[in-house]
Amino acid sequence: MKALFGEKYKYSAALSQDLFTIVDGNMKYYGGSQNLYSTQKEKSCGCGISGAADVVMYIEALKTPGSADPETGRHHGIVYDKATFLSKSMELRKKYIPIIPGRGVNSFLLAWGLNRYFRKQKMGYRSRWKWTWFKKWQIVERMLKDDIPVILAIGNNFPLLWGKKELSLYVKDEAESTAEEAVYKKQQSVCGHFVVVTAIEGNCLMVSSWGKRFYISIDEYDQYVKKHSINVYSNILEIKKKFC
Repeated sequence: MKALFGEKYKYSAALSQDLFTIVDGNMKYYGGSQNLYSTQKEKSCGCGISGAADVVMYIEALKTPGSADPETGRHHGIVYDKATFLSKSMELRKKYIPIIPGRGVNSFLLAWGLNRYFRKQKMGYRSRWKWTWFKKWQIVERMLKDDIPVILAIGNNFPLLWGKKELSLYVKDEAESTAEEAVYKKQQSVCGHFVVVTAIEGNCLMVSSWGKRFYISIDEYDQYVKKHSINVYSNILEIKKKFC
């Protein structure tokens, strides 16, 4: 797949800086990863909590006094250690976002829990789970321009909830890419999984998953939802700034 999966759409937005880095010894992660959790149960069901931690840790870092360049107002190179990520994840899981045993985080409970966290911390945001197709990608673009990471669900199959149809995740093929054209190759496929969108460009989403950078085709995602899932399962967590 080349040139950001084509240029069918006019979307263009990204977080003001790259998503934070988590350092664990010699390992570096692009955002959080449920693989950093201690138990196999947490690793298999923890993508929703990991995504929620990504959102609040990114927003909180931007609001930290003195963390921005005084001349440009931009933030550069936010770095957390593993303990900080685990502490925030544990706080969200125990106090705000309940996990359904064997299933992980329900999308609507994710929105409800983050709203509780936003109110408690007086962060000035509100969230809701979007369950219709209407203006989904326009909302992703708006959120990124507002410097808010976007939690995206690649939902379970429907009506066969345990079906095996999956969505492709791509990585950039550095050996084949040139300065004029990026080339992508499929690395894996997923369903029943949350990722965090950090940029949208044309027909391409850049996302964080398992602490790695992947790319998703918007056209392929829409086809996956149409053929193998439904909008209630496969959608975005919409977050807005509150204006009082």
